Amino acid sequence: MLNTDRRWLFLIIGVVCIIPFLIRIGMPVFPTQEVESIYDYMDQLGPDNAIFIAFDFDPGTSAENMPMAVAVMRHAFARDVPVFMTAVTPLGQGMIMAGVDYVTDPSQDYFYQRVEWDEWASIREQGTTDKAGIVEAWEAQGHQLSDNALGWVFEGRDYAILGYQPLFYLVILGMGNSIATQYPNDANGNPVTEMPMLREHKNLREIDLAVTSSGSAACTYWITYGREKVGLPVAFAVTAVMATDYFIYIQSGQVIGQMGGLRGAAEYEVMLEQTGEYPTTDKAFQGMDVQSVAHVAIFLFVLVGNIAFFAGGFHKKGSRLKGGR
Repeated sequence: MLNTDRRWLFLIIGVVCIIPFLIRIGMPVFPTQEVESIYDYMDQLGPDNAIFIAFDFDPGTSAENMPMAVAVMRHAFARDVPVFMTAVTPLGQGMIMAGVDYVTDPSQDYFYQRVEWDEWASIREQGTTDKAGIVEAWEAQGHQLSDNALGWVFEGRDYAILGYQPLFYLVILGMGNSIATQYPNDANGNPVTEMPMLREHKNLREIDLAVTSSGSAACTYWITYGREKVGLPVAFAVTAVMATDYFIYIQSGQVIGQMGGLRGAAEYEVMLEQTGEYPTTDKAFQGMDVQSVAHVAIFLFVLVGNIAFFAGGFHKKGSRLKGGR
């Protein structure tokens, strides 16, 4: 058994990782207090509030960071909370685009139907800026929700893709006084000052939460220049290897809570499903099935290997060699 070609082990791990993608296992995921704190805080917000979601990651960590950002975005859309989206790197701006496209993708079982800035210009010209009034006017024009759509999201009313600006720590500092001075136009070239959500929330002092989905230490910018400077509530959504480094911010009360890696995203998805904010779990929950099954397989490999090692008497041979015999 100890002479088994290791390539067979690699093949077994590969097969084990593929199976959960084909067959939904649904192994239980229980939310932790750190994730529940973010969810509960978000669940108290409504149309009169606003949040930031910072896509502070690159494609290299998107497998962990994207599901966390998407989960918070869906929660905000479900509660009609306007969402400003920023990025600490140029590649992060592409992650914002990918995240919004995913949440508003009509090919999914459940999605939010997006209306871009120029498409509802006539409604703005009428002076209608509240969400209920916009939806009523939009549907009066003959527009209808798709059968699998969960609701409308209007660019400039429900979300704004502010994107990337260089020296981002200075950008956060500047947004403490005015968001528009740092972002005169959004990533699509739309005038930020004309957006209803910005007229109601002009600076970080009027923002209720910033969730930084980060793959680097850039998430601490929001603590240093947002939380400590203007009192902005902050929550972390970081990769699993980073999570333990930032528990000190939870213990000190400087952050609302923290999601750690794919597990943190899966916990948030579970709570969205349990409370009815989103009908089902998503990629993070499925990814936890993959991780869990792979870990079980590795544990069995280690167990069988140790049984073979001791059953074959190799531990005794090692002792004799150490004793010089």
